Amino acid sequence: MKILITGAFGNLGLMCVDRALALGYDVRCFDVCTKKNQKIAQQYGNRIETFFGDIRDSYRLKNVVKGVDGIIHNASILPPLTESNPKFSKDVNVEGTRCLISCAEVENPLMRFIFPSSVTVFGFPSLNEVPRTVLDSVEPTDNYTDHKLTCETMLKESQLEWCVLRVGVSVDSRTLRTDWATFKKLLQVRADNPLEYVHPKDVAFAMCQALIAEDAPKKVLLIGGGQDCQITQKHFLGVAMSACGLTLDSDAFGQDAFYTHWMNTEESQRILQYQAHDVSDYLNEMQVALRRVRILLTPVRPIVNMVFRNVMKSLARK
Repeated sequence: MKILITGAFGNLGLMCVDRALALGYDVRCFDVCTKKNQKIAQQYGNRIETFFGDIRDSYRLKNVVKGVDGIIHNASILPPLTESNPKFSKDVNVEGTRCLISCAEVENPLMRFIFPSSVTVFGFPSLNEVPRTVLDSVEPTDNYTDHKLTCETMLKESQLEWCVLRVGVSVDSRTLRTDWATFKKLLQVRADNPLEYVHPKDVAFAMCQALIAEDAPKKVLLIGGGQDCQITQKHFLGVAMSACGLTLDSDAFGQDAFYTHWMNTEESQRILQYQAHDVSDYLNEMQVALRRVRILLTPVRPIVNMVFRNVMKSLARK
């Protein structure tokens, strides 16, 4: 089966490429042309076919989709850029997806098209939060969620054999870096805000499985780690902190709600059989990645912990 992976050289894209190759797919990759992406592509050699270009370029995309049987569409702009540069983000996320759908329909109306959406399209959680289902209402609350829902609608109106995957919070030790403004925003979220973790490796596997799963077409599936991964904001941020040997108290958090949720993933697991990791795997990876930091902090850990907690409490109030 020949498949196209867009955004192939990003973090999640690369996991999809590796998983697809392991499963025996004939993989074509598409991404923007940067020195970093060129270097990554060269490392795969002739194991992949590579196209560089702009997702908004319909002429280019006609050649990119030619001869493929399925598409995993990872190319997108993420927050905070979706909010700080709305026009560019919409052009890429919405118009780029519209262009790809149109080209795919011309090439093969029955092509399988896998689109990663987000759990955040459900809006903000209620005080008595229960796991979300695909039957629950959705509510765009920013540019990012509006883009996701617009693309979901475009796919549902297309001729393609689409499958939408609404993905939970999916990070690993490669995504340690974050901007200061985003970190402050995360600390302003209330400590007990619900959050469902799912390992990026499991997301990549779910995407690859959705290309061939008999029951996947024309479905919206919720992709999360399962009940063992239904945690809170405090637990989630505390993983990185504990990997450094630091602690994060509940009073270091603010009182804002954030648009993450727990999800009922029984149907997606039945169809895709993708849940192989949990929060403990994330913790283990972070401990390995931050081992040097933890060792360096050991002699002064009590002092650093005290200063760190005071700084975090101050940030949460701002």
